Amino acid sequence: MAKLELDDTIAAIATPLGEGGISVIRLSGPGAFDCLRPFFLSTSRKSPDTFPPNTIHWGRVVDSEGKLIDQVLLSVFRSPQSYTGQDVLEVSCHGGLAVTKRILGLFLSNGARHAEPGEFTRRAFLNGKIDLSQAEAVLDLIHAKSNRSLDIAIRQLTGELSKRFQGLKDLILRLLAHMEAYIDFPDENLEVDVSSGMERQFSELLKTIRALLEGFDRNQLVREGALVTIVGKPNAGKSSLFNALLERDRALVSELPHTTRDHLEESLEIKGFYVRLRDTAGLVSTPEQALDKLGMDRTLRALKESHLVLFLTDGSRPLDDSDRHVFKQIPDGKKVIILINKSDLPEKLERTELARLTGRTDPVGISTKTREGLKEIERQIAAFLEQDMAGEGEQVTRLRHKRALEKALELIARAELSFREKERFELITIDLRAALEIMKELTGEVHSEELLDMIFSEFCIGK
Repeated sequence: MAKLELDDTIAAIATPLGEGGISVIRLSGPGAFDCLRPFFLSTSRKSPDTFPPNTIHWGRVVDSEGKLIDQVLLSVFRSPQSYTGQDVLEVSCHGGLAVTKRILGLFLSNGARHAEPGEFTRRAFLNGKIDLSQAEAVLDLIHAKSNRSLDIAIRQLTGELSKRFQGLKDLILRLLAHMEAYIDFPDENLEVDVSSGMERQFSELLKTIRALLEGFDRNQLVREGALVTIVGKPNAGKSSLFNALLERDRALVSELPHTTRDHLEESLEIKGFYVRLRDTAGLVSTPEQALDKLGMDRTLRALKESHLVLFLTDGSRPLDDSDRHVFKQIPDGKKVIILINKSDLPEKLERTELARLTGRTDPVGISTKTREGLKEIERQIAAFLEQDMAGEGEQVTRLRHKRALEKALELIARAELSFREKERFELITIDLRAALEIMKELTGEVHSEELLDMIFSEFCIGK
């Protein structure tokens, strides 16, 4: 992407293209009013230039010949108290593709440039309205798939993550200042004891960074979704359970074995958690056909990837070698919920045998026909995920943040080792300064065009 300037005016459609209640066309820049003025006729007959900030006005949009295009609402936000820090105008028209593109075309024909992806938010960052981690939170907010991921994005947007990064930067600055003071004035009485005081500061720095990093995997689970896989022998009712949890017929259900040959995946929200639910091919010890073998290979791969496994048995039949074979395929250490299906039929499965196999005495009885036990499955899934996501460090969700913090941790740990080995402070401060630069990159105090291009290219046009 070419280097973007701030002194021109940009325009873009800010709502998804298609039919809907309304569409929004957004303008930002010093010439926003100039681009709009010839085409907006207010019912008050006043020029848009006279409208006060943070107000909405009803009017009409006409073309260059005065022909009516649509009746609209105009929202006015003036510099510097706007999203981008510039004059921002938003035209809300009726939601249709033709009318929306027609209005945008008027602005582009009158001096506005079509905005690049994320350019409105990029201007907000460059104009000091938000820092870089808050800008990334805007994207996370748009992409949030559950209440939990939404909560994290909102905390980041309000500056909670920025505060943690700023706190780390301040800790590094304080330690660096104390070391440089000792270098410059080795014979003076320093405010902090040279040995124990600096050791405490190193310890606090390392502890804080590690806490943030420990939360990354948990938060990826929130952001990307927890993978929950249903496994069981053929005809145990896996596809029926899959459909029941989704509350729609997504998987084909049949009394014939091996109906499911490939795994299916669908997303749903369970008690605020974003969950990716997988239905899989039934597992047997000796597949009859090559296609069955391929399906089971995919099931085994799905098991390895899973965060949580739903092991399904058929309660209307005794536990058999097929059930035992399936359970043995679940990798050690995987979290498992034990399910006994078909509770609407007489139970022939011996629960003591099931307990010996699984080591668990808390199976959930369910019926995909009557929906008995489905709420309990959802409760247990949520409980497992709640446990996985407990702890500190709940803010870090982006790989960029993780890699930067890992590099800062490496530098500070090396500086601490040098300090303990009584290396010269001049050498130790080199690593501390490098760690400080990393913290500045996290918040955007120091940035490159390449970094901004990478971040804002993920945004949609109009945001």
